[in-house]
Amino acid sequence: MFKAKQGALAQEQGRFDLAIRLYSEALEDQLLSNDYRGIFYTDRGVIYASLGYSKHALKDFNNAVKFFPEYAAAYNNRGVLLLSLNYIDESIKDFNRAAILVPDYVSALNNRAAALAAKGELVLAIADYTAAIKLSPHEVAPLAGRANVKITQRRPYAAMRDLNRALLSHPKFALGYRLRSQVHTHLNNYTQATNDINRAIAIAPMDPNSYLVRGLVYLQARKLNAAIKDFDKAIELRPKFSEAYLERGHANVLLENFEEAKRDLTRSLSLSRKSGKAFAYLALMYKKKGNPELGLQEINKAMRLNSTNATILWAKGEIEEAMFEFDAAASSFKQALDINPRLKSAQSGLIRIGIPFEDQNLTLTRQTFGPWRISHMHENYIAQHKDFPKLLVPLEMVSDGQPKILSWEKKDELKDIGILMFKAGQIGTRDEKIGIDYAALIDLRSQKVIDLVPQRIGSSYTKWIWQDHRVLIIAVDGINTEHSFISRTNFSPM
Repeated sequence: MFKAKQGALAQEQGRFDLAIRLYSEALEDQLLSNDYRGIFYTDRGVIYASLGYSKHALKDFNNAVKFFPEYAAAYNNRGVLLLSLNYIDESIKDFNRAAILVPDYVSALNNRAAALAAKGELVLAIADYTAAIKLSPHEVAPLAGRANVKITQRRPYAAMRDLNRALLSHPKFALGYRLRSQVHTHLNNYTQATNDINRAIAIAPMDPNSYLVRGLVYLQARKLNAAIKDFDKAIELRPKFSEAYLERGHANVLLENFEEAKRDLTRSLSLSRKSGKAFAYLALMYKKKGNPELGLQEINKAMRLNSTNATILWAKGEIEEAMFEFDAAASSFKQALDINPRLKSAQSGLIRIGIPFEDQNLTLTRQTFGPWRISHMHENYIAQHKDFPKLLVPLEMVSDGQPKILSWEKKDELKDIGILMFKAGQIGTRDEKIGIDYAALIDLRSQKVIDLVPQRIGSSYTKWIWQDHRVLIIAVDGINTEHSFISRTNFSPM
C-alpha cells in the first residue's frame, strides 16, 4: 500500500516512470485485495494512456475490471481510451457501465456525451452534457462540450450562453475562449473573435488549434499574411496538422503563391485523403492560373467526396463561371448559400454574374404577435419590435420549422423590461418528440437582449424568481443567471 501511495505522489508530480515502477511493485504484492488491485491497475493504466502507450493502458484497464468489476473509474477510463482510438460504440458501453455503477458520475456522463457527439447523436449528447452540468454547474468541460455540439447545430447564441458561463467559472479556460472565438467568427464579429482567440493563445501558447482558429479569423477578414503566419505556427507545433496545411494552401491560393499553395494542399491530402476542400482549393488555384479545365477535374474529385459542402459548391460555381456556364454557376452559388447563407464568396459570385444577392431578411407576415414581427435573416429567425428597430431578438430553432411567439410580458414595476417567449421546435425520435420553448429577457430602453434561456424542455420548466428589481433564472439547461435592474417607472413602451 505504501508503494501505491508513493506512486500516486509521483504521478501528481509528473514523474511518470517512477509512478509506473511503484504501481508495478505494489501490484506484485500477493496479499493485495482484488479491489485495490483493480484501483492500482486503473491508476497505472491512466499513466500509460497519457504517455501514448495504448496497448499497455488497455491491458491494465482490462485487468482492473477483471479484479474489481464494480469500479466505475476503470470503465470510465477504458472508455476514454477506446474513444481516443475511435472505438466509439465500445467506449459508449463502458461509459454506460460506469454511469450505472455511479449514476451521478459527472465524468462518465461528460465522456459519454462526447462519444455520442462523435457518433452524430447530438440530441442524446446534449442530454448527457446537460445532466453533467446540473450535477456540477461550475465544471467547464461539459459546458464546452455542449457548446461545441450547438456550434455544430448552427446555434451560435445557445453556444455563446454555455461558453460565457464556462468562462465566468474559469476565466483562464483556453478552450472556452477558442470556441467562443469560433462563434464570433460565425456571426462576423471579427474584433470579438480576435480578442477571444488572443486570450486563448496567451493562456495556452503551445496549443496548435488556437493558432489555426486565429488564422481562420484572419482569413475570413482577408488579412492573408497574418493568417499564413498563424498557420505556420500551428504546423510548427503539430507537423502533421492536415487542416493547417489546407488553410495555408487556401491563403496562398488567394495570394497567388501557386507553388506554395500546391505544396500545402498536396501535403494536406497526404495526411487526409478524404479532404474534399483540398481538391476545391486546387480547383481555385487552376482557375486563377487561367486553366479552369484542370480545375474542373479537381472539383469533380471534391464533389465525389462531399457534394453538400458549401465551400466546395462555391468553388464549383467559380469553375463553372470561368468556363462561361453561368446558369450552372448560379445554381452552385445558390446551393452553397442554402447551406451557409453567410458565405460572402458565394454572394459575390452571384452578383458578378448579374444575379443580385438578396439578403434573406423576409418578414413572415403570418408570424406576428402584438408589436412583434418575425423575419428570416441569413439562416436565422429574428423577432423585431415595431417601435424599436435596433432590437433584434434571435429566435434560434432546435429543429426544422419556423418559430412561433407564445407570449410577450412586460414587468409592471420595470416597464422597459420584458420577456418574449417562443416555440423553438422539437427534439427526439420519430415516435417521441419533446417540445422546446425559449425565453428572451429584453431591455427595451437599451434595445438589447439581456439573456436568452430555454424556458421549457418537455415537461420541465425554467423558474423565474423576481425580487425587487432583480431576477434569478433557474434554467432547465442547468445554468442559473441573475440580473439586476434600475427602476425606470417613467418609461412606458408599447
